Amino acid sequence: MLSIIIITLLVNLLIETSVSFTVVVPRDQTVAHVGSTVTLPCWISPPENAEALEIRWYRQEFSKPVLLYQHGKIQDVQEESFRNRSSLTLWSDLSGGLKDGDVSLRLEKLRIQDEGSFHCYVSGESEYDSGEVVLKVTDPPDSSDSSDLWKALFFTLLICALLGLVGLILYKCRQKLTGKKPQEQICEDGAMEKLTKEAGGEINIEELRKHAVQITIEQKYVSLDLNISKDLKIVKHKKEYKHTGEGFPYKLYAFGAQKFTSGRHYWEVALARENTPPKNYWLIGVAKDGNFRSKDKSFTPSNGYWFLCSDGPNGFYISSDPPVTLSLTPRPERLGVLLDYDHGQLSFYNVKERKHLLTMSSRFTGSVVPLFNPGVVEQSLLKILDCPKPAESAVESSEPLLSNTEATPDASGAMQRNKSK
Repeated sequence: MLSIIIITLLVNLLIETSVSFTVVVPRDQTVAHVGSTVTLPCWISPPENAEALEIRWYRQEFSKPVLLYQHGKIQDVQEESFRNRSSLTLWSDLSGGLKDGDVSLRLEKLRIQDEGSFHCYVSGESEYDSGEVVLKVTDPPDSSDSSDLWKALFFTLLICALLGLVGLILYKCRQKLTGKKPQEQICEDGAMEKLTKEAGGEINIEELRKHAVQITIEQKYVSLDLNISKDLKIVKHKKEYKHTGEGFPYKLYAFGAQKFTSGRHYWEVALARENTPPKNYWLIGVAKDGNFRSKDKSFTPSNGYWFLCSDGPNGFYISSDPPVTLSLTPRPERLGVLLDYDHGQLSFYNVKERKHLLTMSSRFTGSVVPLFNPGVVEQSLLKILDCPKPAESAVESSEPLLSNTEATPDASGAMQRNKSK
């Protein structure tokens, strides 16, 4: 009897410790229309080579796979309705495929019957995990509506072109009459509408704080190498963490619990304590909700990451592709972050110096969350602050933070700098 109990305990222990990786899928449903091709994302975290693993995509019945990858190749066993329509594919252009744990599914020639849940199951010799991706299939766009839309767009562009030509002629005439040369408009000037007022070149921080929000850390998706304070405001890496010294420690990530899908939101982060120098290593910005991978090459706007990074002697850079290095002096002791979701702008400020540092322009889709990385241990901590919000409520404007001549949203992560620094 005792031997049976011991065997049972050993089996339970083996089962409980069998999962050494996690299958990660997006929270939001994937939407595509009938007849199109869609990718259902799924990957392994932490990333590992999946070429020797079993990868099974299925719907209601485990024994009837949509796709089965086993023994290093796709098996000829699947639901008949998905034959010649399913394959493994790359989740993004920067994905390393199976070698990096990307096990995403590609479905071609979508049918309305394809709508529903798809299970991504990955297993090895002693570990396994699965995740569920929900697919929403919509009707294809109406061609007649599309034709009417193109006609309306053509006439709108024609009218805009004519108005622009008339405006240019009037502008040239005015220039000749007054003899004044046009003042050069440069997007790097950092001139702001609504939220900044020029006062000797300083930024109106009080105006920015009208959009202040309370930010806390989401405990569920914090790096295992980080410690968080009880108030969920301070992040630092654990004492036992040993940095290799090769490159910035991207794996020390923490995400904010607050999600944003519209509007303007402002928060501040302390990067220095009293009588201590400012932190040399940190990463602050926003990320697309659901991005919990920790691979260096994934940290780009095309993969849903927008941030400003301070990498010690390597200087400052933003998450463009390729990265853009910056020279910011003095080093920020208190950093302000302003997200303008609707106009695709993420701006950074040196609060103590009351200066606009830079603005990244992009196009946000879905929910985005604050992103923090405290870097390696230093005397100063990374602490999320509660901004003193002015009594007057912010008046939301339909105008972007930067005028059209100063900022054009760019999915690659375009940037505007303040040359007055």
